[in-house]
Amino acid sequence: MRKRNDRALLAVMGAAFVLIAMAGASGVRAQLSGRTVDGRMVALNQKAPDFPRPGYKVSGTTWINSPPLTLGELRGKVVMIDFWEYTCINCIRTFPQNKEWYARYHKYGFEIIGVHDPEFQIAYDVANVRAAVKRYELPYPIVVDDYFKIWNAYKNDVWPNRFLIDANGNLRYELEGEGDDHNFEVVIRELLVEAHPGLTFPLNYTLPAEENPYTPSCGGTPTDEMYVGPWQGRGILENHDPYHPGSVVNYKLPETVDDGHAVISGKWKTDPNGMIFEGKSQEASKSASRMKMKYHATQVYAVMNVAQGKPERLYILQDGQDLTNDDKGADVKIDANGHSYIDVDSSRMYYLTANKQFGSHTLELIPTEPGLEVDSFTFGNSCQTNFPHV
Repeated sequence: MRKRNDRALLAVMGAAFVLIAMAGASGVRAQLSGRTVDGRMVALNQKAPDFPRPGYKVSGTTWINSPPLTLGELRGKVVMIDFWEYTCINCIRTFPQNKEWYARYHKYGFEIIGVHDPEFQIAYDVANVRAAVKRYELPYPIVVDDYFKIWNAYKNDVWPNRFLIDANGNLRYELEGEGDDHNFEVVIRELLVEAHPGLTFPLNYTLPAEENPYTPSCGGTPTDEMYVGPWQGRGILENHDPYHPGSVVNYKLPETVDDGHAVISGKWKTDPNGMIFEGKSQEASKSASRMKMKYHATQVYAVMNVAQGKPERLYILQDGQDLTNDDKGADVKIDANGHSYIDVDSSRMYYLTANKQFGSHTLELIPTEPGLEVDSFTFGNSCQTNFPHV
């Protein structure tokens, strides 16, 4: 789960509605129609805020997969509001379940509205969001919320966050982050039955089993998200005096790097979102400029883009060796000489490693042309891999 840490934003969010306080990750007991639901969901009883008047220059909103909608037009339906961001691995891991719910229950009056709010600068570009909707094959209406109008109205501060609105337009439930899908589907069904008494569902609509992705068999808890640039004061570079906003600095590679941190060598420019390689064109070699980081996980993902707009090759080493077909991520290719690389050709999250077992590793990224930007790294363990890697 990604949390937006923006004091200026929080100051203007206002009290659009009051949430019942959560009593810990698993201690909440919420009531729906006389039924007790155990889990992390929070019960709500408030009128749902409507969507703002559409128009990018009016409210920062652009609709994808649908004409602009209002909650008035959706009255009589059970609506899930899903706050997401296209570079967010926590959001991406929820897409398969969202799509299954949509396929199952849309015909019974269930609607999903995906609300896209940007984290990194690249996610403000509506064209990038459209490309992500197509790549992940999201079938439901999406509204791009670049001015955070909807985000503020729902007093949201995390990606992903899912709200359920009943057929009368009332907010009934909120679920922050991943997981608790079993209970969430129970509530979807009950709200549909509440709207359509006597409604039944096919017996083969089995509920997802509840799983704990942090049990010992999963390998443990991966490294926390790593923000490469000075993003909201959370940058993880360990070079001496690492950040010089707007300036190009020639860095020397430290001898060591700690878990959850990165170091760089060569000429890099500090951007608010990440670090941009500004050195000369180079081949992969021991003396080449690079970014080196240390992590513990099974899978590694990186948000990257090409500032100058043309595809660039990025070589990747794990523990000093090229990746192979046994441990490479979905975006990694192997050349004729056995060298592992990614062609960074768009602004998105890339799949770097897919190790068979959870473990601690170092990863080195070697850019070949100036203009490559690295914004963040995120991670997954052995139980956080069951989703399409596209």
